[in-house]
Amino acid sequence: MSTIQRTLLLPVTLALGCPQGGDVATQGDPSTTGDAAASTATGTDVPTTGVSGPGPTSSGTGDTGDTGDTGEPPGEPSGNALDQNALFTCDDRPALPPADLRLIDRQEWTRSVGTWSGTDLANNPLYPRASHRYSTYSDDEALDPSVLSLYLDVVGGSGTSWTIGKWDVGRVRTVIEDPECQCFLNDAAPAPECVDYFVRRYLEFGAVYRPVDDEQFAALREFAGSVLAAEAGVESRPATIKRIAAAAWMTAAALHRPELGEGQPDEHGRLRLGDWELAQAIAYALTRSPAGVPSVNRTYEAGFTKGDIDGDLGDLLDAAADGTIKDPEVVATLVRAHFGGLDEERRDLLFEPHDGRWWENQGEYWMATGVRAFFREWLGYGGLADKPEKVEVAKTSGWMGGVVELSYWNLVSGIYGYENTLVTQLDDMIARIVAGDQDVYAQLLTSRMFYTPANDGYQEGESSVSNSTAESPRVYNVAGITPQTREARWKQLPEGERAGVLTHPAWLGAHSLSFENDPNLVHRGKWIREELLCQNIPDLPLNVAAMLTEASREQSARQRISEQIDADPYCNGCHQMMNPLGYPFEIYNHAGFLRVEDHGGPPNGTSVLANMPAPELDGAVTSAVDLSTRLAGSKYAKRCFMRQVFRFFAGREETMHDGCTLVAMETAYDESGGAFSELLIALFNSDSFQYRVPE
Repeated sequence: MSTIQRTLLLPVTLALGCPQGGDVATQGDPSTTGDAAASTATGTDVPTTGVSGPGPTSSGTGDTGDTGDTGEPPGEPSGNALDQNALFTCDDRPALPPADLRLIDRQEWTRSVGTWSGTDLANNPLYPRASHRYSTYSDDEALDPSVLSLYLDVVGGSGTSWTIGKWDVGRVRTVIEDPECQCFLNDAAPAPECVDYFVRRYLEFGAVYRPVDDEQFAALREFAGSVLAAEAGVESRPATIKRIAAAAWMTAAALHRPELGEGQPDEHGRLRLGDWELAQAIAYALTRSPAGVPSVNRTYEAGFTKGDIDGDLGDLLDAAADGTIKDPEVVATLVRAHFGGLDEERRDLLFEPHDGRWWENQGEYWMATGVRAFFREWLGYGGLADKPEKVEVAKTSGWMGGVVELSYWNLVSGIYGYENTLVTQLDDMIARIVAGDQDVYAQLLTSRMFYTPANDGYQEGESSVSNSTAESPRVYNVAGITPQTREARWKQLPEGERAGVLTHPAWLGAHSLSFENDPNLVHRGKWIREELLCQNIPDLPLNVAAMLTEASREQSARQRISEQIDADPYCNGCHQMMNPLGYPFEIYNHAGFLRVEDHGGPPNGTSVLANMPAPELDGAVTSAVDLSTRLAGSKYAKRCFMRQVFRFFAGREETMHDGCTLVAMETAYDESGGAFSELLIALFNSDSFQYRVPE
């Protein structure tokens, strides 16, 4: 690392050496950040506990969740520790979100430097903290020395896209279509005003993505001059540009987006976000990238991604520049334009892995990258391919054979052929619901319209990879041949078999272990309790061996758990919060195949829900389809969904000071007939999103 690089890196290490965002609330129950047993599951693990804790109808009194930055004194409850009924009350408490400098994450950095998933630059080390409930949380995010060391391995390529020629793949419109940049690219001795323009252009449309002050500009301009002076000739200009870009991307201004507020404090000591702060906060929330992010030519045939010479999200840039970003109607227009919709060309996929042979097989509906990330993280299905390998994936279903097994595994990995994975198939299902933007919460839990894989052209004699593709639709219990058209892939599955995202193979597989009679129901029930009812499960005590007996290996999961867990008062104290919610999913096996038998008996998804947090949830259910329908009609569960939306898009846990915002979100949703866009509009226009409390 050169002396100038070390000098420019110093502000980063100073700015990032301690947690951002002020006081950090006390960390509590780690079970809220993931399944306590899943990370070390052996196929027989059960998250069993005998300690006392808040019951199904109790909110608890301490902070037992992953709190995020709340702006409250340390120890103040937030997230799942709160009483939900009290939370949805608008009183005189003002929203008090903390001021913050948000470190951008690896995906945001990848897009900001003008590249896409799957490139070397996408393998940067700016991972979100694993302990955070959502990747958008910023508390305790910092570049420690180990991350800085890895970052230095990739930052040298941050300016690569700005060096790519006019006709080459990977070029960005921001530079090749800007006539004012051409002198810097081509002149042996560019004039001072040419260098000035290029440096400012790179800072504002290639690194910082907001107007820069004189000090920021002068520092990089001085460095650019020194690099040009040492240049051997214009043929070295690409290397010069890369050095300038790397210097810019080693400053705190590029690696952070400020949410500090401007002007004078109001009566609550809060500052309102500035125009550029607010515009970029909305841009990152919706798209996981800044307004002005480059329009890139991913492949010559596909053309450019969305945007023009000044990048994508130009309407957000305009609203920041003219100050209209604080007009609620302008915010509403921006959200409706960018949250999702119908696009036969699917231009959004140009930043995704693979190429057009895969992209054309996805559905015609799209979600903004941030919206998609929310659903993947909330539902927890995005990491399906990283789960422990499943054994005998079709066992107890109506399907059998090696081709069925291999076809399922190919839907997880996506290695062979050009059909998309279970994860992207669930993306497509959700995107259609979001694009419809009516009764979204209920549709998520009840829709029978699934996007399924095609297997036409993948049969024996038709494809060299037929062994891994011919039986792809079977995991959905779809027989026969599905043509390779979008219309054919969309299927309304039979009533009683599937209903909504909780019955999708991607969700079912993501919340299960390796065998069909493992305690998968515990994992699925735990998710519902924590993520759809917003209640905590006490952590697993260290003195408990969470194991089912090997002697019970030939029994069904229902029998194993009912005999070993439900019948044990020590275990059932906590498992009564999970198991009744998990039993309905026993109509499916661990991989999400519909069962036709279960260890010599018929599939049994019956359960009795008692002492639920709302009376409409109590009573007997017959299956996961029945349970999903009940959850879809529950005001209590719908409110938990709204809290999850708040958490992800606000980037923190909610507190009692956010009650008015949550009431506004609920009102907007209900009055619009259940529009997801209205949830976002109400949040982005709220004090919880637009104000900050300085440290």
